[in-house]
Order: sequence, then C-alpha cells, then structure tokens
Amino acid sequence: MTHFLFAFNALMPLLLLALLGYAIKHYKLVNASFIAQLNKYVFYIALPVLIVTTLASTGDLGTLDWPVVWFAVLVLLLVIVVAYYIAKLIKTESAYRPVLMQAFFRGNFTLIGIPLAIRLGGDETLNMIIILNALLIPITNFFSIFTFKLWQSGSLLNKESLKDLFKATFSNPLMVAVFIGLLAFIFQNQYNALLQTLPVIDETLSFIDSTATPMALIAIGGQFEVRRVKHLRKPLIIGVLGRLVLVPLITFTLAYGLHRLIPFSDSWAALIAIFASPVGVSSVAVTQGLKGDEELASQIVIWTTALAVITLFVIVIIFRVLGLL
Repeated sequence: MTHFLFAFNALMPLLLLALLGYAIKHYKLVNASFIAQLNKYVFYIALPVLIVTTLASTGDLGTLDWPVVWFAVLVLLLVIVVAYYIAKLIKTESAYRPVLMQAFFRGNFTLIGIPLAIRLGGDETLNMIIILNALLIPITNFFSIFTFKLWQSGSLLNKESLKDLFKATFSNPLMVAVFIGLLAFIFQNQYNALLQTLPVIDETLSFIDSTATPMALIAIGGQFEVRRVKHLRKPLIIGVLGRLVLVPLITFTLAYGLHRLIPFSDSWAALIAIFASPVGVSSVAVTQGLKGDEELASQIVIWTTALAVITLFVIVIIFRVLGLL
C-alpha cells in the first residue's frame, strides 16, 4: 500500500494540473489561441531551461555503474526500432504514426523520472538518473525530430537530405539546450562560480524551469477534447499499451536476464523511472513544434499518466517480490 500511495501521490498532481487546463478551457477562461501560445512558451523557453539546469547539476561520474548506463542507451535504441515497425505495420492514419512512435520512447525522464527514482532508490540513485537523463535526452530529442521528418516526408533519401535533417535537429530548441547543458557540466566550476557571482541568473533560471511542468500540463489539459476520444481510440490504445506495458516488458525482461552480468543492484529504481514512467509531457510541445497531431499526443500523455499509477504499482510489487528493490 505504501508503494501504491507513493505512485498515486507522485502522479496525481500532474493529472490535477491537466484537469485544471481542461477546466479553464472548457469554461472559456482561456481560448485555444492562449493554449497554443502556452505550448510555444514550454517548447521554446521552459523546457530548454529545465534541460540546461538538469544537465548542469550532474555530479561525480566516477562512482557510476557504466554498464548499466550503456544498457539503458542500447535498450532505448531497441525500443525506437520496435516502435518504428509497430507504427509501420498498424493500420491507422499516417499523421498518427510519428506521434505513436514517439510515445514509445519519449518517457517522462525528468519531471517524473527523477523524483520517482529518488523515492524508490534514495539519494544514491540521483547521480544515475541524472546521467541517464544527460545521455537519453539528446537521443530522444534527435529521434523525435527524425521520426516526424521521416513520416512527414515519406523518405529521407528522396525528399529530404540528411543534411537538412541534421540542420533541423541541431537547431531545435531542446537540442540547443542539451548542448548548452553539457557545456555547463564540462565547465561546471566556472558555471557554478558565475551563479555565485550573479545569483540573479540562478534565481531566474530556477523560476523559469519550475514553470515547465505546470505550464506543460495545463496546456495539455487545455487541448483535451472528450468528444475525440472515440475517434482516437485505436492509436490511443496502442500508444498507452506500448509505453506502459510493452516498453517495461522488453526492458525488464532483458535486464533480469542479464542481471548476473551487469550490476543492476543499485540501479533498478533508475531503470523503473526511465522505462516505466508515462509519456513525457514535453512530447506534446515537441509534436506541436514539429507540426504533428498534438491532440493525440496530449491524450496519450494524460492517459499514460493516469494509468501509470496502476502499472507502476504492479511493477514495484513485482520487483519487491523478486527482492530487487
């Protein structure tokens, strides 16, 4: 019951913020234009700042279990491949395919992943989850852009050159934020000295990154349309089951099979946070920024966040029974 209450308490505030967004839109306190502008703020300002501050706060790398880190990277790449073939094989509208594919691999690594890992594994899990964020955020950002470009153009080789793809990828606000964050990490002493000399910078960045979660969720709730749930039922079910059932099944089956070779003992909590978390709220802003179907993306985020209370509960209980947590 304690673990269920933890998952419930960790996820319910996110759902309530989404419900707030739905309510203020439904009762016409704001209009669709406001929600669209709010999404732009999240995509171009709040999320990039959050990425920079997260990467810049990474601690000592020497104590990490690097085999676990590379396992997580390889599994994420495997999930991307599986997601591509599922999106390719299912019968649905082409506009839904990149949204579905992104839903499989773009988890809520930062907003839910970090607090979830700490609650399950304690403060010793913090370094691992932040390093995983540092490596997986660039990968997910690149493949999110790659995914939309691929499905929208139909063929990267015939209709859009790889040069154009890389240009679009590395000029993306989230990727720019990753590069800045990595620079801040590499020159961490100088970065921290700057913040100490000019605390106004630190405070301003802190104010901005703290708006990423609530603003993104309010925007998601504002885009939610109950009347389209029936119309989106098939891609919605595929996206939810893919993220909450298939991805954890692939990850933890492989991890358990390799646990005698790879030292997962202190990293199970981080892996749960990465691969069993709901779809990242940033996926909606990214989808809108890349001219995808943001309504399906928002529905998937809301439903995976709601149902993750159940799936996380089941996963935690299984890990406890196996003596891994």
